[in-house]
Amino acid sequence: MMNSVKERIASLLRGLGINWVRGFEERDPQYLAVARLCRGFGHDVEVALRLTILNALVSYQLAGKGEDHWNYFANYFIGNKPVNLCEDFINYVMSSRYLVRYRDSRVRRIRNVCPQIAKLSLSRYLNDLSSLWRLLSNITKTRGDEKTIVFAVKMAYYVGRVCGLGVSVPMEIPIPVDYRVTVITICSGLITVTVNPNNVTGLARELMTRRRAEIQHVWNEIGRLSDIPPLNLDSVVWVLGGLLINSSFNIDKAINEVRALGALNEKVSELLHLFGGRCVER
Repeated sequence: MMNSVKERIASLLRGLGINWVRGFEERDPQYLAVARLCRGFGHDVEVALRLTILNALVSYQLAGKGEDHWNYFANYFIGNKPVNLCEDFINYVMSSRYLVRYRDSRVRRIRNVCPQIAKLSLSRYLNDLSSLWRLLSNITKTRGDEKTIVFAVKMAYYVGRVCGLGVSVPMEIPIPVDYRVTVITICSGLITVTVNPNNVTGLARELMTRRRAEIQHVWNEIGRLSDIPPLNLDSVVWVLGGLLINSSFNIDKAINEVRALGALNEKVSELLHLFGGRCVER
């Protein structure tokens, strides 16, 4: 069962193709927020990159939806152009209601990493996102598979795209394992776990750290089978997953939302059914 779901998801994604996925990314609210930021800074890639990477590094355990958090971030810095990057970013962290939890640890992380990020020419790493991945892993003194690290690389890729650079994603960087990706991995049956549809939230919060390597492995496999890098797959899983979760796994509602995005076709409809799998309203 598990292999057949994995292969079916991979087959649908392969049929959609990397160009369709890149087009779908342009509908991701996080992509749109970064696009506004880039325009607000007159397409200054360096400033947009530094701010976006710093924001990705504190984007965990949010007090609200990721879409709203990224909109607030873009609006904040379009209205408050940074003069002293590190201090101004800390002021943003202190002001954002989405970052209210664990605020002290977020500020600590910024104090640790921002001075190094502030003095680097980050845009030269956009030609080789694997080198950016290694750089961020070194700066943060982490293994590199953590959600915020791979997510920062994805958001840097978005900045490169919205600021008009030709950027592509290597196959080796894993998917950022957050709450939504974990819920969809559970609900689709891509990992073996006993699912109580009424307690997927609690289960996902427990498994997103404990079984991160396993979740990344299965999406790596889907990436290999579909020929679409896991970091590109993330926007599809994250956006469609968000629509399923926010509709309490009402497939018809989720389909209508995708139709409103202008992204509905038969393959996407089938993906929604597979992603919702064991959690869909009966």
